[in-house]
Amino acid sequence: MEIILLSLSKIALIYILTYITKGYAHQSCSQTVQLGLVADWPPLTYFYQGKAHGLDIEIAKIIFDSIDICVKYVRLPSSARALEQIENGDIDVAVMVSYTEQRAQFGYFSKPYRYEKMRLFSYLDAYPIKSLSELLDKQKIIGLSIGSFYGKEIAKLSTLPKYQNQFVKISSSDRRADMLLKKRVDFIVDDIISGLYIKRTKGYKDIKPWPYIVHDNQVHFIIKKSPTNKDLLKQVNWAITQLQPTIDELVQSYIQY
Repeated sequence: MEIILLSLSKIALIYILTYITKGYAHQSCSQTVQLGLVADWPPLTYFYQGKAHGLDIEIAKIIFDSIDICVKYVRLPSSARALEQIENGDIDVAVMVSYTEQRAQFGYFSKPYRYEKMRLFSYLDAYPIKSLSELLDKQKIIGLSIGSFYGKEIAKLSTLPKYQNQFVKISSSDRRADMLLKKRVDFIVDDIISGLYIKRTKGYKDIKPWPYIVHDNQVHFIIKKSPTNKDLLKQVNWAITQLQPTIDELVQSYIQY
């Protein structure tokens, strides 16, 4: 697996800014939280040689470092499992979560920390469409990540009986790309960063992003609801506000067309 690594100077800059923002170097952790992440969604979240990596993990590191909180990373197979474990109280935090009213019933949402841009990827040449139903009416199959939220359009279309069998839930990034390669699905929907990473590093150079906007939204940390975690939410929100320029720079470093 190719690893997207920041240069030493980039890493140094991020952590120097973190310490300046907080005003002192950290000596110890005030508490430890369990953070669940999808194990195979490069370059956003993934494990390599037993360690957590990826854009949203780097963001989590600088946020929690800045408020003296240690993080234990919990490897999970899908977004659905991460949300399930938040709801059950098995983990404390998950990253890269889109807001929905249903999810807000069992978790506190932090301030948004970056934008997520969901796009179609396909071996088919792109052409203008006005809605996803145009593709579905042509019997096209669309692969999605298990447990991810892709916006109101897909949420509505996937409940219609005539389209239900044309949305396929696929657990991992590699598996979604493989299903597309083998033409078991006609499209996959992914964050533009992740989709371009697949195209660039997995040998799938003929995969094309489509310009149609499936869903653009902000993503958040979701934190397990509990009386003590109300204070954790305040700290995380403070850190996001203070470190947003650093986070934006980090996001930009992962965007490669």
